[in-house]
This record gives sequence, C-alpha cells and structure tokens, in this order.
Amino acid sequence: MKLNKLQQQFSEALLYKNDLIESEIQEKDAFSSNELLQVYRNSFVMGVTEALAVTYQHTLSLVGEEFFNVVARQFILQQPPQENNIISYGNGFSDFLQNLKQLKSLPYIAEMARFEWLLEQTSNAQLQTQRLDIKKLATVQAEQFAIMTFQVPSQINLFASEQNIQYLYQMIIDNKVQETDLNTPCYMALKKQADFSIELITLSREEFLLVQQISNHQCLGQVEPYDLHQFLPALMEKDLLNGFTIKEDL
Repeated sequence: MKLNKLQQQFSEALLYKNDLIESEIQEKDAFSSNELLQVYRNSFVMGVTEALAVTYQHTLSLVGEEFFNVVARQFILQQPPQENNIISYGNGFSDFLQNLKQLKSLPYIAEMARFEWLLEQTSNAQLQTQRLDIKKLATVQAEQFAIMTFQVPSQINLFASEQNIQYLYQMIIDNKVQETDLNTPCYMALKKQADFSIELITLSREEFLLVQQISNHQCLGQVEPYDLHQFLPALMEKDLLNGFTIKEDL
C-alpha cells in the first residue's frame, strides 16, 4: 500500500471513520490490533484536548474538566486538525459551544471561548513599533479630513460581546468568581505589548464602533454615524492608532 493511502486510512481511523488500517497494525504483546488502534485513538484525542485546554483554560475552569473533555472530544472528531501545527488549532470551538443545548442558558461560556481564541491570536500577532506622528497630523488641512485613513497596529484586536466577558475574565484571574449578572455589553481592544503580555483596553460603544470602522480601512468621511469623529482623540489617547494616510496621496 502506498504511504499516502496508508496515512489517509490511519487518519480516518483515528476519527472513527473506518477501521481499514486495523489489518496493517501488527499485534504487540498482549494487545490485539483493534486494541492498539484504540490506544492510538485515545492518545490522539487526549493530545489535542490538552492543546485545546491550553488555549481555553478559562473556559475549562468555568465548565469543569470532565465536561470540557467530553465536548472537546466531540469537537475534535467533528472538526479535526487540518495541519501539523497544533498550536493554530481551535478556531470554531466557541461556535461549537454556542450550539450545545447544555449551554443555551449560559451564553457567557461560548463568549469566554471566543475571547480566549482572540487572546491567542493577539499573543501571536506581529508587533509594530511605529507611533502616530502627532506633528504631521497637525499639518493636515480641514478639507483633507474626510479622505484620511488611519491605521490600527497589527498587535491590536477588537472584541465586543453582549456578555460582560472582561469582568468575568478579571474575576477568574483574581480567583474571585462569584454569581453575578453578566448581561451587560462589553467593548475592548486587546493589545500585545513588547513583553508579550496582553493589555485589555476598555472602550465605550462609540469608541469601539469608530476604531472598528477605521480598522476596516474606511476613510473618516465614510464613518457612520458622523458624530463618532468626536471620539478620535480618545483612540489616540489610548494609543490605538499608529499612522494615517490621505487618500489623494495613494
């Protein structure tokens, strides 16, 4: 059998899609080929579950290890890793949790997982050291304002939720989780620092809407509603912008 066919059958066997590879597995000591295949399956699932637990450690703490391991196994078998780099695995886990009937009354669980995935992406983001040139900004003419496009550093990601995930996250970090009403929206920017820590920057709804449109490369003249422009100084004060261009110069 060709190697690629053998690898395909082994991958499918790990995911319980078939047992065709069983005939290629040699019995060892007291273990049958079927028992060895089950060992490989369990080892695979456990290894990937451990990787998920690293990314979603706070989600795990909310649901407990037993429940987490069960749903992680379901997720892995339905959406297995597609590449060798296990570090990048786990996208879509929050959507998977959101669709579980057991968690329908606990929406903050899936939202915490979505937040943790964004934390992971932010920690792997490239750092840009360029700062916003305030002196150059001061030379921009009033008539050029509408065609200005600001840049958001690559180490910044935006998060918004109808659940107060920032408050819940802080409770977990402080080890002071207590029953509370989380049904209040939260808006924040996650910013990777030079020491690789992640700063959580609290935003108002208006600040979030403005920086979200800016991050989508919209000129200030395209920002809606127009009165969001008044929050531009707040974004500068929070160091969420690192440059700008004027469209006519492009």
